[in-house]
Amino acid sequence: MAKIGEGDSRWIVEERADGANVHGWHWVEKDCKEWSTAFFQNAFGAVESEGKEIRFAKTPVRITGEAYLNQRKGKIICGYELEICAEFEFEGEVAGTMVLPYVSEENRGEDCEIKFAQKDESERARRAKRAAESDAGLKEKVREVVRKWEEEMAKGTPAMKGEDGAISNGDKKAEGEETAKTKKKKEEAAGQQPTRGKTEHEYISAPLSTKYHTIKLRETFLCRATDVCEALLDPRRVMHFTRTKCTGQKGKGKFDMFDGSVEGETIDFVDGERIVQKWRFNSWEPDHYSTVTMVLKEPEPGNCILDLVQTGVPEADAHGNENVMEVTENGWKNLIFARIRNAFGYGANL
Repeated sequence: MAKIGEGDSRWIVEERADGANVHGWHWVEKDCKEWSTAFFQNAFGAVESEGKEIRFAKTPVRITGEAYLNQRKGKIICGYELEICAEFEFEGEVAGTMVLPYVSEENRGEDCEIKFAQKDESERARRAKRAAESDAGLKEKVREVVRKWEEEMAKGTPAMKGEDGAISNGDKKAEGEETAKTKKKKEEAAGQQPTRGKTEHEYISAPLSTKYHTIKLRETFLCRATDVCEALLDPRRVMHFTRTKCTGQKGKGKFDMFDGSVEGETIDFVDGERIVQKWRFNSWEPDHYSTVTMVLKEPEPGNCILDLVQTGVPEADAHGNENVMEVTENGWKNLIFARIRNAFGYGANL
């Protein structure tokens, strides 16, 4: 075992000059929206009603929201929250739009909501909408496409590439396995030591530090934005949903929560609009703080959307534990936001 502070050349887990992420050891992220758009474009092209009077147009599928893959030590974690729009044809002409308003990993495996909107007020468009809404078989085919996409995301398919640079699929996997077996037999016949096969996982994204990382979350609440700010900052409300000791105030200033496990300072605050904090676990390296920015919006009164971005999250804590990303993200989702919804009735997750 190497001495503390000294490296050991036998270990491959280190910062490399070429920036390579050996065996997917460090956190990396891939944006999957482009791949998802192509997936739904191709899949919807094969969907049609039983009588073939309704099918999807060749116009581009529109996707809003986010879809991404994270990898750490080979473990793949997918996240997505999308609205998907595709135009449909009725008797050969574009008649309206199909919308999947909320496809999210928290609802994975459930039947997604499907809405149809007519192109105009013509009688033909109204008939097309009625036909699409009443076609249970068509809806089931659409949901099957979504389930297939969810399965591919869970497997990490958008990030796996073969030698030709194409997205991998079952056929290429089988072909690759056969090639590997053939190569191994040839090497054994020639008396060579068989080489180990490898699977390439290429994550194409902006370069990420091997030391500090970013967490992005979106949460919804059935209340006013000022109510969420009060729940996050008022120490009495924080103690109510955490059931632990905390200090602080609604506004700028220092705070701690969870009996001192989390500490920091609110450095910018606009009630109902924005909270910016210096934030850390007490298990992190001394004096290292991440920056948490929460932006709140109210599309309509009583419906609040909170977008959180936390930068400077360390790779490991002061004790060498490398699960900081998982612990921090889980804490926000389950120990803070979910508890706020449950404790104050601000739209508990079902």
